[in-house]
Amino acid sequence: MGKLIASVSCTLDGVYTGPKGDENNMVSWAMPGIMDSVNDNLGMFQKAGAILMGRVNYEGLASFWPFQEGEFADAMNQTSKYVATRNRELTDVHWGDYGDTISLLSGDLKPCISELKRKIEGNIIVPGSADLVQSLLNAGLVDEFNMIIHPVILGSGNKYIESIAIRNDLRLLSTQLYETSGSMRLCYEVAKQN
Repeated sequence: MGKLIASVSCTLDGVYTGPKGDENNMVSWAMPGIMDSVNDNLGMFQKAGAILMGRVNYEGLASFWPFQEGEFADAMNQTSKYVATRNRELTDVHWGDYGDTISLLSGDLKPCISELKRKIEGNIIVPGSADLVQSLLNAGLVDEFNMIIHPVILGSGNKYIESIAIRNDLRLLSTQLYETSGSMRLCYEVAKQN
């Protein structure tokens, strides 16, 4: 059975995008930490059984990774990918020359993702995709968070976790300091509700 891991880079104040008005620009704050943690992130994606993403993240990643080369591109392109969306206009998904590695999930989120977790061996990584992660957390489907906190306070931009229905307790699994950037990886297990 697959374990669903939400993975994100965010600022100390929880922003995972660029600042308000420049939301697509994470480069201004995230790049030092991303470069510092690239080998660990590569390892995470190389070991993944699948990648799950929302529509917006899918559109961004699908326009980039299929046209890249190297180890990270291989991990992103060759791993099975799934897109979960509420947008009914999205009826087909593509991933460059790797079309056999991507599928569109349709139907109710909870049974659909529960079935995916039963089907996948290994970790299911959810990179970014804040709206999807919030829905998954509200449905009790997130098993772990793998977050890189960057030493920046933006004060504006989109927060990674905003709309959570109930309290979720977390148990710290590990920490890792990236000394060059001052970023910190925090891995938490989501305590299951009774």
